Amino acid sequence: MGIFPNKFLLNICTCGFVLSSAIYGIGLEAQEKRVQEKKEVKEWKKFTSEESGFAIDFPRPPEHIEQTIDIPKTDLKIIYNTYLSEPSDAVVYVVSVWNYPAELDMSKPEVNLQDGFHGMLQALPGSQVLSMQMGEDGGFKALNFLVKNEDIFFQGKLVLVYNTLYQVFTVYKESEKMEDNYKRFSTSFKLVQPEKRKVNNKNGKNPQMNI
Repeated sequence: MGIFPNKFLLNICTCGFVLSSAIYGIGLEAQEKRVQEKKEVKEWKKFTSEESGFAIDFPRPPEHIEQTIDIPKTDLKIIYNTYLSEPSDAVVYVVSVWNYPAELDMSKPEVNLQDGFHGMLQALPGSQVLSMQMGEDGGFKALNFLVKNEDIFFQGKLVLVYNTLYQVFTVYKESEKMEDNYKRFSTSFKLVQPEKRKVNNKNGKNPQMNI
């Protein structure tokens, strides 16, 4: 078994990165799926998801989990896809893609990303924030972070593309190799046709725009 069971990782995704106060704290039983066989990783390979709109290098082919969250007191749903690569018992690489409906206001990406980060911390009680910095990735607002929880490190970035949130992160025990491995993983992340992430509200205007 790895440093975290998949159910814990998915709990971080489903409970930790909810951006809106209207939908914060949604409970969800994450599907528990395990990679049955662990093999030595000899080389990284590029993985592309046209549907989710990204490409990235994984150390081994990822496990794909698709789930849906119902937003309380509405008929709205959030669909998200998680791609999880676990090359060893000591590290997990994850890309989780959240597709928010047009009715949710995502027009303030810096605020949305900070809300998501603070939500993540609530899913990791007792954590220490080692770094947190706003920036850009592919021309879109991003938040980079490094969090420590006991002897476990949680490092990654959040990238908001219109109404789609990309969570790109690793969970690992301290290792001299992880600095280079995380850099390889993080910098290989590329958006694929991000214009397809645009959504229209009822007035036919992009909710990301302040009109």
